[in-house]
Amino acid sequence: MNIWIFNVCISLFCCIPIILYFKIPSLKKRHFQNHFIIFIIKLLFISMFIYIIIHNFNGVDLQLFIITGYSNFIIFHIIEGIISQNNLLK
Repeated sequence: MNIWIFNVCISLFCCIPIILYFKIPSLKKRHFQNHFIIFIIKLLFISMFIYIIIHNFNGVDLQLFIITGYSNFIIFHIIEGIISQNNLLK
């Protein structure tokens, strides 16, 4: 059950930039700089979140948490890239 809560939290955090691209159209003006800043913030937050989970839950399969956390991050980052690319092309 912990793995589901863990992945839902990461998914919710990864959805924030996607929502920002729809709500704040001024992010398109400096796309690469804004994308880089959002990427670094997401990567740091998810890395800290994975570290906290690993540090607090000693009896769980740690490799499963790491693999699912970062694969979740990669999937949402690709979705964010597709959405931002479509917004830039319009």
